[in-house]
Amino acid sequence: PQDELAFSDSLITRNFSNYSSWHYRSLLLPQLYPDPQHQGRITEEILLKELDLVQNAFFTDPNDQSAWFYHRWLLGRGDPEPTICCVYVNRENTSLVVAFSHPVAVAPASHDLIVFGDESPLVVRWRTPDGKNKPGYMWLCDLPTSALNDHWPQHTFRVLWAEGHVQKECVLFKGHKDCWNQDSVTEEQVFRCELSFEKSTVLQSELESCKELQALEPENKWCLLTIILLMRALDPLVYEQETLRYFTALKAADPMRSSYLNDLRSKFLIENSVLKMEYADSRVVDLSQKGLTSLCHLEHLLLVTHLNLSNNLLSVFPPTLAMMRCLEVMEADNNQIENLEGLPPLPSLEELSLCNNRIKRASALRTLAVFPALVQLNLQGNPLCQTPGIQSELATLLPNVTTILT
Repeated sequence: PQDELAFSDSLITRNFSNYSSWHYRSLLLPQLYPDPQHQGRITEEILLKELDLVQNAFFTDPNDQSAWFYHRWLLGRGDPEPTICCVYVNRENTSLVVAFSHPVAVAPASHDLIVFGDESPLVVRWRTPDGKNKPGYMWLCDLPTSALNDHWPQHTFRVLWAEGHVQKECVLFKGHKDCWNQDSVTEEQVFRCELSFEKSTVLQSELESCKELQALEPENKWCLLTIILLMRALDPLVYEQETLRYFTALKAADPMRSSYLNDLRSKFLIENSVLKMEYADSRVVDLSQKGLTSLCHLEHLLLVTHLNLSNNLLSVFPPTLAMMRCLEVMEADNNQIENLEGLPPLPSLEELSLCNNRIKRASALRTLAVFPALVQLNLQGNPLCQTPGIQSELATLLPNVTTILT
């Protein structure tokens, strides 16, 4: 590998525009200089040297893509083994939910994921919230009624994963409807790298250099995207407004990829909202008026009870909303929603507001008939409100919803 790396050096020195050589470095360096904390990554000392090398390539030919791609790999994170991020127990629907840091596969009667109730193993069957049982971030099971005896002062539930290498427990006290044990998103650096002072200083210097380059090459999309990624690595909340301005410039410079960039922008804004929610120690998330085109990271919103998605650009609800097991109120006014196809039954949802969307027919709402707790639905401002007899049609379609506003 050392000889191969030297060969890669010679080719890159001869011509920076050598995709294969840059890619080869990404395979060789983790073998030669592995980071013990992050599988598949390199030590910080080597990382800083590579950042210096790739910056020389930027300034030599800023329009060549190869070095920008390699730089993006350098800023990336390793892929650690999956861990349990959260365990949630609900007494009312006798269920237990396990959220992982990465998608995992669990067979219905798997012995890889084991639950103990008060130190006794429980016989359960695992499923994903959407019922497809494909590798996912979240798995849940129904608990035996004997595991939730109301006469006991408390119940301890412990979950073991991967032969006991990963475990987490939570305690449900008498009189409480639920309990949970959740890792900190900020402490675990879920959305950014953990930076030492040396690396922070280097990345800050790189950010300034890229801004200087962008002033000379204002329409260079790779430079604009790298500035955004550097600001995310340094501090996503501090640089939030500046990041949004660079997204505007990037979409103007690369209009053919505006949809991708809108989704990437949405992803970053949702990450920031998750961080702010944790800092505020809140179970309410306000994602309104952010220009969102997609929803992601919903596995981190398991405990959220109120979600505001109003005044965005959403056209569909993703099936992953099924991971929001505690959601009681959702506002999605002033979006571009035409039907609720794909929206999974949310076990705790009581109120749903869909004002001023594009729903034309009552049949577009059929999926709401299987929502067990839904009692209030607001559809004002949708085209279907002009349909004669729509109120009685909706009452027949959704007999359990006591209040339907049209």
